[in-house]
Amino acid sequence: MHPAHPDLDALRTHGCVVTGGLGFIGSNLVHRLVAEGVAVRVVDAVVAEHGANPRNLDAIDTSSVEVLETDIGDARVAPLLRGVSHVFNLAGQVSHTASMTDPVRDLELNTITHARFLEMLRVENPEARVVHTSTRQVYGRVDRFPVDEHTPARPIDVNGVAKLAGEHLHMVYARAHRMSITSLRLTNVFGPRQRLTSDELGFLPVFVRKALQGESIELFGGGEQRRDCLYVDDVVDAILAASTPKALGAVYNVGHVRSHSLREIADELTSLAGTGSEVVTTPWPPVHRRIDIGSFETDSSAIRHDLGWEPATDLTTGLRNTIDFYREHPWYLSST
Repeated sequence: MHPAHPDLDALRTHGCVVTGGLGFIGSNLVHRLVAEGVAVRVVDAVVAEHGANPRNLDAIDTSSVEVLETDIGDARVAPLLRGVSHVFNLAGQVSHTASMTDPVRDLELNTITHARFLEMLRVENPEARVVHTSTRQVYGRVDRFPVDEHTPARPIDVNGVAKLAGEHLHMVYARAHRMSITSLRLTNVFGPRQRLTSDELGFLPVFVRKALQGESIELFGGGEQRRDCLYVDDVVDAILAASTPKALGAVYNVGHVRSHSLREIADELTSLAGTGSEVVTTPWPPVHRRIDIGSFETDSSAIRHDLGWEPATDLTTGLRNTIDFYREHPWYLSST
């Protein structure tokens, strides 16, 4: 089985919009699209602490990229939506702890702005194919593994609620307005161009930073919680696969077939980094404990069956590539 491929002819002819295109996953998608000869219009609010950085598009052909730094709900976005064949909607706030300290802001960024964006898209270009990125956080704590799309969504933090609401908004527009929309529930993603200097954007960039700098990696509790982690190139493949007609109106899990404990991931990182970094355990901070989902293992068989997508990168290879990238681009370790 081979993964479904996007309509590159349409993309090359008409171009596309990538929201969140200065961020981690978005910038990797932009690099791939430009390499394929696609003109890209990037919209990114460059919200402090979220990981967006214009330098993520360094070494790219700037003649193929137009960047508008603004909220995706801003009326100035409307002209960018006209005429493109595809819209990749990756914008959003991803910090679970931040969503609990400022819940209204999280709802604004992950739900309200998306409602404005979808309404603009309905008016300006309802024929565009749309891929929206959601998160496995919508499931919350689950009782059965692996987790498929039929598992009830019971988010345990505001970020999960807001992401689920944003996902439902996209599906409402898909069904009520017959728009070509697909949503992907991504698991833990890692790789090049991820912000390393924040402790609020997931455990993987924190682990990578500490391993590279020879610092101790702290595991809450015993570090036995399991995660399936995806290298960002595989996520870009899934996003492009989901932009095909076969995926329209669907919500897919996107995760790895193998899971690892946090301790296994930390041990592998320290071994690969070779900096003397150690793995230590520490008691759970209350702010993290109350929104921890425990272990999580994704069932991605639906997207594999429908679109032929499956991850191509194992954990060790992905971590090695990640370490190599940041050693070649050390500014990520100090950039704010």
